[in-house]
Amino acid sequence: MSAGELALREFFSHHDEALGNAAVLLADRRGARLLNAIRDGLEQPGSITHRLRRLLLQLRAILFLDEAGEDEWGNEGCFDLLEPEDPIVTELCLLADGLDDVLRGAGITPREVSRIF
Repeated sequence: MSAGELALREFFSHHDEALGNAAVLLADRRGARLLNAIRDGLEQPGSITHRLRRLLLQLRAILFLDEAGEDEWGNEGCFDLLEPEDPIVTELCLLADGLDDVLRGAGITPREVSRIF
């Protein structure tokens, strides 16, 4: 297992509750199911699987609101209810940036993908 994958597992270990809350806040039941699947995948021994990589990228998309304007996003979550000055927005941005950093370190997100913020 690479150092990047270990850092990713460590990040989830330290931010599990915050990631779960953010996923549910932004994607409702879909976010909860996604986080549960990621937790299950991270509990498996060995390297990160292709399926887990796909799930992690879906979580990244949720945290960066990449799908917020798409029809399949639906009316789940409350991203449209968040005000930019709400303190939770800063926390969500920091969490998204942290996830992005460990995904890059683990080679899951290409380094050339630019951030929205």
